[in-house]
Amino acid sequence: MSDDHKANPPKGSADIVQREAIPIVEERVDIGSRTTEGKTVSVTLRPVSETIEIDEPVLREAVSVERVPIGQVIDEAPPIREEGDLTVVPVVEERITVLRELVLTEEILLRRTRETRRHRETATLRRTEAEIATADD
Repeated sequence: MSDDHKANPPKGSADIVQREAIPIVEERVDIGSRTTEGKTVSVTLRPVSETIEIDEPVLREAVSVERVPIGQVIDEAPPIREEGDLTVVPVVEERITVLRELVLTEEILLRRTRETRRHRETATLRRTEAEIATADD
């Protein structure tokens, strides 16, 4: 049979299946270490001093603190502000204000009326009378 005939068998003929075993191969690596003797190395450390000259600019900044009493009533806290090389930090506090007011809440009216009436009543009055007599009488 030709190669074309094997690839495309004629219709109606039984398909011939040919099996073939393909070996699967795997490689494995075993990694390890071992100690081997070699040359001996000696290391000696010693301190070495060297004098060098350093010429670098160093910036030093000093801050002075000044407290300025203000005592002003404000509506809201002002922010921290900078004016040139001056930083102004506002310090605020809340204070409770007690207001004492004299408030007239009401008036009570007392009206006097005068009237004259006759009053009659029988009463017993007691009294002591003294009679004085002299011996000449």
